[in-house]
Amino acid sequence: MRLVSAEVLKLVRRRGTMIWCAILTIGSVLVAYTVLVALHAANASRHGPAGGADNFRHVALLLAGLGNVAAILIGAASGSQDASSGVLRDLVVTGRPRKTLFRVRYPGALIAFLPLLAVGFAVTVLGAYAFAGSLPTPTASTIGRYAAYLVAVAVLDIGIAIGFTAFVSSRVVVGVMIAWNAIVSHLLIAIGSLGSARNLIDVAAVQHLLPAADRDGNLQMSLFTAIAVMVVWIFVFQRAGQWWTERRDI
Repeated sequence: MRLVSAEVLKLVRRRGTMIWCAILTIGSVLVAYTVLVALHAANASRHGPAGGADNFRHVALLLAGLGNVAAILIGAASGSQDASSGVLRDLVVTGRPRKTLFRVRYPGALIAFLPLLAVGFAVTVLGAYAFAGSLPTPTASTIGRYAAYLVAVAVLDIGIAIGFTAFVSSRVVVGVMIAWNAIVSHLLIAIGSLGSARNLIDVAAVQHLLPAADRDGNLQMSLFTAIAVMVVWIFVFQRAGQWWTERRDI
């Protein structure tokens, strides 16, 4: 537990990374609602209330997209900070097993990031009700689905980023993962000739938690399969990252 706490402290002290994560999560939601409220105040006949179910959906998807980037940033930072700062060598000299040093990165990154995501989502829900006016508000089921999706995206991307960063620099990891999540995976999901093989794509699996209208394609997948695919992706990258961390030169 002390090592996990130390990992959290190291991440929190990276003020630049944490500020960007806060901007991409909490800041993006505040900006979105500020714009929606301003538009409604300026021309209420053309622009409806800033809250309601539809705006909740739009803001939640905005939070998911930018929160995805923030999760990658903090995962890459967690996976690379010991080696890049030269601390890994000192930690290994103390007798700590390398696998232990690697394994604490994942829970440490989750503890550092999930509160930011939770606050961002809480503001999203609050705004949907506070600014709803006469519009219908999101149901508890809808809120639960988006909450599960946001957490799953964060858990998945942080786990992959930490493992991936064991092999290449954090900048490469951030660039590759953003491109994969934002472009490549969606193009692959759209290729119908791939059939059920598309279910093995991590983005397709995590999208299964969303309402059907917000998913890419028309993939048939059970909840068990979606969770299994996400677990396999995390396990593979975590195991590969640990394997390389135990063998790399420092």
